[in-house]
Amino acid sequence: MTQPGKQHTPPNGGTEKIRKSLTLSDLHIFYLYLTAIFILTGFVYNHFFLGFFGIRVENFFTLQDYLASSIEKIYLIIISLLFATLSSLLARLIIGSRKHILPHRILTALLYLIPLAMTAGGMVMLVSYHQPYGYFMLSFAVFIAGDFFLFRIVFKGNHGSYSRYFYLTVFIFYLLLIISVVVYDRDSVLTEPMHSLSHYKVHFTRDIKIHEKDCIVLEANSNYFFFYDKKLKRAYVVPRDGISYIETSKSVVIDKPTS
Repeated sequence: MTQPGKQHTPPNGGTEKIRKSLTLSDLHIFYLYLTAIFILTGFVYNHFFLGFFGIRVENFFTLQDYLASSIEKIYLIIISLLFATLSSLLARLIIGSRKHILPHRILTALLYLIPLAMTAGGMVMLVSYHQPYGYFMLSFAVFIAGDFFLFRIVFKGNHGSYSRYFYLTVFIFYLLLIISVVVYDRDSVLTEPMHSLSHYKVHFTRDIKIHEKDCIVLEANSNYFFFYDKKLKRAYVVPRDGISYIETSKSVVIDKPTS
């Protein structure tokens, strides 16, 4: 029997309900954050990449298109973010520990030298070799230098205090990586030869008066294809019903088994 004024709670029922609600709530928040990251990635990438060719994505993209177009671009960014985050966490733990003097000094010296080396290497790749990979090296250099400066100078090596603001450093690095991907793809379109870019051969309907052999596919969504004519240096937006069919430029050979 329960005493007056006291509510009877099942042995584990209340705890299980709380755990279940917290779990569902956490999953829901995680899903919302993940969706927002994918949409932001798709918007930023297409806004700058297609915008460089004079295409306003607001007129041709929906939220679903931003979400779908970001999938193939984001996995490299996520891998880079995970690597940078784990490396930063490990470095801060080693620097914050006073027990390991030698690793502490070696890592501190490397955190001064690595950004300088990556900056120099990125500039050499961009200026001397015209390789867009230099943008990625510069992005990593900015992240390492900024992360180390904030942790060591601004927050005086306080791991707990800096951890509350670390997501801002990661977000800036995330934006730098997206811009690097945009610049890399843009430079590839402008500088690479046609045979290395034309992975698909597009055949338009008779109503579309575009030279197919000079066009490469920049992007596509649920309603439109976006092309760039390297010869005329002009971009085109073609509705999907203006495409007759698309074939791959790579031939597939299947060897028949010998009896």
